[in-house]
Amino acid sequence: MDTMANTLILAYAGASLPLFLLFGQMDLSFTHILNTELIAEEVVRSLCGSIGLILTIPLTSLMASIKA
Repeated sequence: MDTMANTLILAYAGASLPLFLLFGQMDLSFTHILNTELIAEEVVRSLCGSIGLILTIPLTSLMASIKA
């Protein structure tokens, strides 16, 4: 699970890199950037992906035990 979490974090960071570069060029305050809709969307996307990643292992184990 550790390698999947690292891969997920790197995937999110790589996908949001253009967004961070855009905000870096706009000279906005840190609090204003945190309150934008784009950042909220990225946070929700990260949480959903993380919950899915965390639930994958127990659900797979449960399905394997039922089938066996």
